[in-house]
Amino acid sequence: MVRHRLPRPCLSPLWIGAWLLVPGLVLAQQDVRHTVQPGDNLHDLARRYLEDPRQWPRLQALNQIRHPRRLQPGTTLVIPAALARTPMAPATVLHVAGPASVQHDAAPGATALAAGQRVPEGARIDVGDGGFVTLQLADGSQVRLSAGTQTRLTELRHAPAPGHSQSRIELERGRVDATVTPLPTPRSRFEIRTRRAVGGVRGTTFGVASNDQGDFIGDVREGAIDVRGSAGGGTALRAGEGARVDASGTTLARLLPPPDLGTLPAVVEDIAVVELPLPRLPSADGWQVRIAAGDDPQKVVRNGLFTQSPARLPGLEDGSYLVSVRALDPWGIPGGAAEHALVVNARPVAPLLREPQAGARLLSNGLQLACTDSTEAIGYRFQIARDAAFRDVVEQTTDLGTCLHRPALLQPGNYLWRVAAVARTAQGERDQGPFSRAVPFSVVAQPPTPGAPSSRSGANALHVAWSASPGGPWRHQIQLAQDERFSRILDDQRLDEPSYTRGLPTPGLYHLRVRQIDAEGFEGPWSPVQRLDVPARITTSDQQPLTNSEGQPVQPGTR
Repeated sequence: MVRHRLPRPCLSPLWIGAWLLVPGLVLAQQDVRHTVQPGDNLHDLARRYLEDPRQWPRLQALNQIRHPRRLQPGTTLVIPAALARTPMAPATVLHVAGPASVQHDAAPGATALAAGQRVPEGARIDVGDGGFVTLQLADGSQVRLSAGTQTRLTELRHAPAPGHSQSRIELERGRVDATVTPLPTPRSRFEIRTRRAVGGVRGTTFGVASNDQGDFIGDVREGAIDVRGSAGGGTALRAGEGARVDASGTTLARLLPPPDLGTLPAVVEDIAVVELPLPRLPSADGWQVRIAAGDDPQKVVRNGLFTQSPARLPGLEDGSYLVSVRALDPWGIPGGAAEHALVVNARPVAPLLREPQAGARLLSNGLQLACTDSTEAIGYRFQIARDAAFRDVVEQTTDLGTCLHRPALLQPGNYLWRVAAVARTAQGERDQGPFSRAVPFSVVAQPPTPGAPSSRSGANALHVAWSASPGGPWRHQIQLAQDERFSRILDDQRLDEPSYTRGLPTPGLYHLRVRQIDAEGFEGPWSPVQRLDVPARITTSDQQPLTNSEGQPVQPGTR
């Protein structure tokens, strides 16, 4: 980038003008007639009606007035169209986004600005944070006010017949962009003033920003302007060039090129925020970002200045948008604009995920995906994938009526799951919203089934043992029940070793099963149920089992 400084001008305001002479005919305009009222004098009427009040002697001669301060009430004065001041013509509000207010003499106090409203000469417009306003002047010129702008429309005049148009905007702070219709007559002008300088054009596209110090920061995108000091001399600014006028003088600069927006997303699915990763430019100190509805860059709905990436702007309604980004150089001059198409698809809002939570480790046969039902949803679509980009999807549902899904058995490994809500559009069409954030979880292998248990009964005890599976260490669980459905459990024990001993139960038929538990507490399948028949016993007078010579209990009916 090539930059240079002009010699420091005098302390009086600088005047910036682009007088692009456009040939054209001055059409006829009707003369103005004024009926003299008591108290009128020629000097006051000249200030009221003439483009240049100093031409009151010509008005006196044309109307054959002998005493300019003593006019006869009831007589008619003719003000020639050639001398008459261009009539006032209010601006029309084309577009408003976000907070913006207007204040003028006809309506004391600030009121909210609305599209279609007509704003008179002298009105003050304040655009709040995040707001944006587009005005159209009577000659077709358009003025766009960015967020944080405070400005006054000090002159709004237009005469359709000859084409005279005179517009002046006082910019206190913020930014004004203008697309000015070529002005066909020498009397026409368009100016944007700050405390340090004024930008004047006769038909071009340019922008002016100002800070709290009143510095003038201008850029030209079409046409040309001249930068001149009040003492004379100047430098032409053409398309692709900019200037900053501050207390130290004037800095001229080539505009930075349009940035590469290849890193911006094509679709945004967040209902709360639009996050845009901004490109890196070594010579850029910031970015101007605007988002317009549809493909019309004038209908800006979000805008702001950012000094670091990413740019974060409030969320938008679902639809198509146009993003415009300009890099700011160290002098705050915006460069060329790059545009990027953006789609917002944030509704219906994705459900809140309940289980499994991030990092959960689960057995496949107990896996259940659950989320919170939404009142606006008619269905839910689940996805399970092996990768965060969901290119390797292992299971995907159709629209389910509730936010609950029990997937098929999954192989041990790492997975992610997510859900999208489905609603109906006003036309009755299916409308799937964005997927929720993806939640990782793991499926772990279930501990294997242990070997079948074997049991033996002693004189007073029941002994059970089984084979532990390889790959442990395992803990073990054994259940002894009085029925094969294990609804009447007699004993339930967790053991460190694959063996079990307990007092001999009362005679009868029992059922026995065992399973293994790994170090994380995951339980394997139960072994096949074993039937255990405890026979009746003959006891002595002190209730001890009667045994034979070999120490075995004597059963009823034996000798």
